[in-house]
Amino acid sequence: MLNLMNKESNQNDLLSSIKDLVIKPGKGVPVAKTSLQGDIWILGAGKASVSMAESVIEDLGIPIKDGLIISPSHDYLEPIQVFKGSHPLPTEDTVAASYELLQLVQTIPAGDTVIFCLSGGASSLLTIPPFGIEIDELSFVYELLLESGAAIQEINIVRKHLCELKGGQLAQELHHVNLITLIISDVPGNDFGTIGSAPTLPDSSTYQDALDVLMKYDLWRKVPESVRNRIHMGLEGEIPETPKPGDREHPNHTVRLINSADAFAQHLKDHLSKQGFNVWIDLEAYNDEINSVVKHICSNVISVLSNNEPVHKPAALVFFGESSIKITQRGKGGRNQHLALACAIALEGQHDVTMISLGTDGIDGNTEAAGAIITSYTTLQARKKKLNPEEFLQKFDSYHFHKHMDTLIKTGPTGNNLMDLQVLIIQ
Repeated sequence: MLNLMNKESNQNDLLSSIKDLVIKPGKGVPVAKTSLQGDIWILGAGKASVSMAESVIEDLGIPIKDGLIISPSHDYLEPIQVFKGSHPLPTEDTVAASYELLQLVQTIPAGDTVIFCLSGGASSLLTIPPFGIEIDELSFVYELLLESGAAIQEINIVRKHLCELKGGQLAQELHHVNLITLIISDVPGNDFGTIGSAPTLPDSSTYQDALDVLMKYDLWRKVPESVRNRIHMGLEGEIPETPKPGDREHPNHTVRLINSADAFAQHLKDHLSKQGFNVWIDLEAYNDEINSVVKHICSNVISVLSNNEPVHKPAALVFFGESSIKITQRGKGGRNQHLALACAIALEGQHDVTMISLGTDGIDGNTEAAGAIITSYTTLQARKKKLNPEEFLQKFDSYHFHKHMDTLIKTGPTGNNLMDLQVLIIQ
């Protein structure tokens, strides 16, 4: 059991144990060997795709013909080629890697089996712009969407209609093979049509939906003319829609979810319970504007402190999800660092509260940090140092606040991607 009387030791032990749980997805990928036909090829894209492919190779224990993974980092995985793409904004490297994957697909003999490893991050890492749209224009649209406050489902509706591979279009190139898609989910509700912009799954959204998203967030006149032309062509039927459910679907396709935030949260609950905490998990992944998420988290903390609800102290509260944030100033930070700072301000002076907020992929926003760890005394200590927490928050500069306070969490890329995670310890 953790030493509940020693806050500093408690924080360090908690951080270390959660980091260990986050890094690398679990072994044992559910691929039945009886479902395999011909030679085996492994393809994939996403932040967790290399770790997923490693697990597939280890689990199957049979030779792999060839393969290609697109990852945000340089990795080596025999006998599979690993190409580096860019995230969160696609670049020429991303496009080059995506063409390499497409060319390999076109060489795979009919009747062979392709195992496609899909995780969050594939929306950027697997990208071929449509004719007439330059990659720098597409990258600009991605940046506008990410800073608009749009939900991930909305962002990916637009992305799917501005790419030659997303929204089931890659599956069209794989109709001649036996296709197995393995998924690690990083979106609320484990919506397969949203994860990684669903390159191997049919797309229920339309060009009209993409236009609606851009109009809703006042982006239509901000995106390049080439993008507006593309969407107009889709609306007029001059270019085909993405493949829809029941229409042009892959004839021999198996889809398996192998890990998700809710499954990980249950594993974390077992871990924390063994250390003496009364654990409560918010089983509904949040999918809301970040200030609403902060309010929701902090209200539950206050309820525990005031009424021992939903659990008695010593308590551990677990939250996970995908918040949206509309950025109005160019500071440095990410959703988790911003959320941690906002919670630190809201919980200032409350009795013995420790919070970890991190991206399970190990990268938060435009920083090298995964997130931050704060207590209900963090902002009080900052004020003693003549730092103004509210000013850092207003400038969207949470990174530099946490750097001043030595509260950043740095894991490096974890090889996993299961949404954002918050754990609060209340003693």
